[in-house]
Amino acid sequence: MKITRISVYRVNLPITGGYSFAKAKTVLSADSTVIRVDTDADISGWGETCPLGPFYLPSYAEGVRAGLSVLAPHLIGLDPCQTAALSRRMDRELRGHPYVKSAIDVAAHDILGKQAGLPVHAFLGGRQMEAAPMYWSVSQGDPDDMRRAVVQARQQGYRQFQLKVGGDPAQDIERIRAGMDGATAGETFLCDANTGWRRDEALKVAFATEDLGYIIEQPCDLYSDNLSVRRRVRQILKLDESLQRPEDVSQALADDACDIACIKISKMGGLSKSRFARDLLAAHGIAMTVEDVWGGEIVTAALGHLAISTAPDALLNTTDLHNYNETHLATGAPESREGKLYVSDAPGLGIEPDMAVLGDPVAVYA
Repeated sequence: MKITRISVYRVNLPITGGYSFAKAKTVLSADSTVIRVDTDADISGWGETCPLGPFYLPSYAEGVRAGLSVLAPHLIGLDPCQTAALSRRMDRELRGHPYVKSAIDVAAHDILGKQAGLPVHAFLGGRQMEAAPMYWSVSQGDPDDMRRAVVQARQQGYRQFQLKVGGDPAQDIERIRAGMDGATAGETFLCDANTGWRRDEALKVAFATEDLGYIIEQPCDLYSDNLSVRRRVRQILKLDESLQRPEDVSQALADDACDIACIKISKMGGLSKSRFARDLLAAHGIAMTVEDVWGGEIVTAALGHLAISTAPDALLNTTDLHNYNETHLATGAPESREGKLYVSDAPGLGIEPDMAVLGDPVAVYA
């Protein structure tokens, strides 16, 4: 089997109510890039990459499409089912920029599953659970609004909540206390600063809320600052943005830099490298979140297959990104019910894109 054509689509995904996080950054809509990989076997695969604005990570929407213009021509004629070889070729032709490669790697797994008549999770370790536990993300805002958002999510069956902080420390202390007001046994709270605090600010918030049992997530931008905070606070510490490559995971393990880790597929460069990072963490007894930066149904399907194939004792939670969007670009995505994500056993990713939503491709490489 050989790749014959790669088509690129651009889709705007309005976010219901907007999404606010560190340093008062608000995203009202996400610019998603969807790709279709066609083969000479009449099997097509789909992938998606969706950066959350140009200020979150070293990635941006236009950069996905610019990178594909460099990378895609080198992939015509390759076998997409040889996913490891394809990943190596992408690294050879385009150094860095893993978020550009992610959609192609996901599409290759979609093709592999369709060819074999098996779901993608069969190639990522096999189904490990019926459904994966999810968290609900609470956008940064007024403390009372955040409290109400937690109550609403709790009524929908969620037992894990992510509170977006990373702003003014005094206000964040109020946000944490308000969001956790009424917390019950068995619930998990993650207070996510998304790199928004200085080291001293992170310590101020952590010390002022030592009486609350929550997980502090990515308090600072620099890895060294997070490592310092990790060694001085009582809270469980989770790393996210600091882990952008499998090599970063290895360094964090060597430094004992975190208790929990976050695997985002597009940060790592696709499912191939995300699986490697996941298994490395699991082998060291580190629990993790399996997710992605943002996206629609295709991204949700990819992260769902990776999550459902993760050992239950290694998976803290995952998420359902397409439920935060007003526009839906495919059917067949994993479904969320009572705070859990259900992934189908349909071949490949199990999704069917809506061509009326995708429209015409903005670029084609053949």
